[in-house]
Amino acid sequence: MKVTVLGGGNEIGASCLHIQFDETSILIDAGMRMHGENNLPMFGMLDELAKPDAIVVTHAHADHIGALPVVHALYPDVPVFSTPPTADLMQIMMKDSYKILTEQSRLTQSLMPYTEEQMNQFLERARTFPAKGVLQIGDVKITAYRAGHIIGAVMFLIEGDGESILVTGDLSFRSGRTIPGAKVAENIRPDVVIMESTYGNRLHTDRNTEEKRLAEHVAATIENGGFALVPAFALGRAQEVLLILQDYMEKGLIPTFPIYVDGLVTPVCRIYKNYPHYLKGPVAHRIRTNGDAFLTEGRCIAVSPKERETVVKGKPACIVASSGMLTGGASAWYAKHLVGNNKNAVYLTGYQDEESPGKKLLALADGTESTLDIDGTTYQVNCLVDKFGLSAHADASEMTRFIETLDPTYTLLVHGDDDARSSLANKIHPRFQPVLVENGETYPFEKRKEGKGIVGKKYKRNREQERLRSYIGSVLLYKKESSQALKFGLCQNVHPKIATFFCETPKGKLDKVESVRVAETLGPWNASIETFAEAATDVLTFSRPYLEDVNWDLLPDYIVSLQEVFTLLQVENEAQQFAIALALQSIPDEHRHVDPEGRIGYKLDKNLRFQLSNLDLPIQAIKMNANYAMDLIRTYFAEHPRFLRCGVQQNGTEQEHILLSFDFPKSITDREREQIKRDIRKRTGWEVAFSDAVRHEAFQPLLASLLGKNIDMPSVHINESLVVTKETKPENSQAIADQFKKTTGFDLRFADEGGLGDEKGDRSDLYEATSGAEPMENNQAIAVAKQYGEDRHVKIYKASMKQLNGQPLMEVHFISPEIAMKYGDMLRDLSNEIGMAVQYAKQPKQNEIIRITRDAIPLAWGMKGNPSVHMDKAAVSIKVANEPTETEFTEVGEAVLQQTGYTLMLK
Repeated sequence: MKVTVLGGGNEIGASCLHIQFDETSILIDAGMRMHGENNLPMFGMLDELAKPDAIVVTHAHADHIGALPVVHALYPDVPVFSTPPTADLMQIMMKDSYKILTEQSRLTQSLMPYTEEQMNQFLERARTFPAKGVLQIGDVKITAYRAGHIIGAVMFLIEGDGESILVTGDLSFRSGRTIPGAKVAENIRPDVVIMESTYGNRLHTDRNTEEKRLAEHVAATIENGGFALVPAFALGRAQEVLLILQDYMEKGLIPTFPIYVDGLVTPVCRIYKNYPHYLKGPVAHRIRTNGDAFLTEGRCIAVSPKERETVVKGKPACIVASSGMLTGGASAWYAKHLVGNNKNAVYLTGYQDEESPGKKLLALADGTESTLDIDGTTYQVNCLVDKFGLSAHADASEMTRFIETLDPTYTLLVHGDDDARSSLANKIHPRFQPVLVENGETYPFEKRKEGKGIVGKKYKRNREQERLRSYIGSVLLYKKESSQALKFGLCQNVHPKIATFFCETPKGKLDKVESVRVAETLGPWNASIETFAEAATDVLTFSRPYLEDVNWDLLPDYIVSLQEVFTLLQVENEAQQFAIALALQSIPDEHRHVDPEGRIGYKLDKNLRFQLSNLDLPIQAIKMNANYAMDLIRTYFAEHPRFLRCGVQQNGTEQEHILLSFDFPKSITDREREQIKRDIRKRTGWEVAFSDAVRHEAFQPLLASLLGKNIDMPSVHINESLVVTKETKPENSQAIADQFKKTTGFDLRFADEGGLGDEKGDRSDLYEATSGAEPMENNQAIAVAKQYGEDRHVKIYKASMKQLNGQPLMEVHFISPEIAMKYGDMLRDLSNEIGMAVQYAKQPKQNEIIRITRDAIPLAWGMKGNPSVHMDKAAVSIKVANEPTETEFTEVGEAVLQQTGYTLMLK
């Protein structure tokens, strides 16, 4: 048996295979490339190959049927077989393709690949596959099996001379809304499998999630007054999109809106309607009951080219049009008219060829392009662009399992780019001998001497490599480097010779992980990538909520595996399983056991179970990242009138905590403090402490609001928890004092109440001379003040003279009162030297704080605009494009705090 690859080997497009048995040869598919000058398979090689006895067609997409008129012209007497839906679809697809080729030839001034007469002759003579699904050609038997993908798509099992080969064509195991998935026959064991590999390097997203996302995006675009253009392959994808949108409308999940259907979509839908027995039950039932399932009257409107202008000038709607890659046809026309308006959207739902306008539009969505070229004209794109995973091809995991089920001697990988095929080849077990085929190459297979099967290499099992390969498709918990924190990754591939895994992270990146860095495997992952990413991110951000209710006492004293832990704890939630696996890595090494085959077990005694129950072990993410925690704390206190700010203290030590600052901390009762501690510990995992610092300048505006008039700064007696005002008692003095006490925790005394009524009192911002020295001359005193600042390396912006009770008073201006408070001893010494009272200014130098903060922010953070000063919180906030790491933010924040006295915050 020999296989010659004429096209579609190391590419997507121009699929064509020549398979020769002893006496019989079969040609499978003859497609065209979507782009480039050379769009045909390598038909020149046919002269060197045996004349085909039959041509069989897997399905009706252009990359599999586009060149059939050329082959038929070469071999007019050779029959061409396809399933009945494929035969009917070819009538439409070929004629539409001919129109597109004619236009392309006119524009490029090139020859057509075939004539209209050749096309019609081929279509007239095309035959249908026998109803029983088995075709006998000479001494070769060809059996068709459902391939999913689109209506009428099949894969072929070809058997002859004791040898067998399975050609998959395009393959989809997941059923869509229109057709069932591929049929996996249990009783076939082909010698060779030729399998597509379009998505050999990918795992598909959850289909239901993507359908919901598409329906909601389309509805939102229309509700906002725009058109939603969905370019879709006329055959397959368009029908799926129409069913999704109509189903969501019928269930009331999105508002009702008109759907315009244009291009080849309409005639293809009519063919689907003629084959209800090929469709899924619900769709077939709707066709039998209503006469149609796709073009529902009153909801879907078929549009002719003459009506397009009317559509885009009318009310907002959804437009489903071919082609799916915007390479021409109706979708390209609509794109030209819609992409310039920012209310509109283009939603792509399928594979985009590298050279197609659709691919370039995706680049625009990623921010790497801003214009789109269609038919030689450049268009500015202002509309929304997004892609939705409604793939009709199998993914890497499905294809790998399919090969394991078939158990072939050789696996030839076709219909994929080099990355996809290489990745899939690495995932397929070596005993199935994956081969990356090339166009123009012939692959011979030697028949066994006993006459059945083909000769293959004897495979020697390597149990260690098999163990490593068994991790593919599993969630691994690992450290990329020994010093780094643990991460979750979904194992996509393994390089067994160097014992290295390739793991997809929650952010979609690929980590290379040595097997010795793997701490635990959580078993095969069967849910979507999105579910994995969400669970892993949540747990690595904050694991405590998933561990607080775990009953660790359900575990025995003997060694148990992680899966046994899950079973004994009765935990099925993915995120909670992730958290438990993470928690178990915190136990001492002597309680963790690894057997000779690498299986990990845990022996948890009573003391360890107690520590886990009380979360007393160093469990990763048992408390949030400090920045996240402080953001949550700020949200927690958003409505609290007394809260000022929060900040990390003793960072990186066992005593690290978050310090909470309030303008009047005495107003926070012990009971409130305990509740706050419990709430924040539960929500963030952090311990908190309360600052005793009082915000002195907040007393004046509060008292002014209670008295209903402007007043001078009162004197504050910290030790006595007393505030004394120069104002005399009003009639409602007791009510005002009570409210003042409730708000601040301080007693209030009026000027005519006696006692500590001296205006100076023991104000914390006032430093009185006790040396008995005579007051200096003003200018001399100011010069001394500035020298004090220079000697102590603190900038004094200004020193000015005032009067207090008829005596001289110096007011010293620092960058902020918070910095001034640090230099109380200096101000006291200054007052004694100059022989007069000294106080510091209450207003910060906002422009200086902004300048210092701006200079401190690294360029890599991408700060947007200027910092904002929040005097009430003694904080300065910034908005950045690239969020810094916790370490970077702490370092920069500390620098800003030291220079300004203000806490750095991210908006």
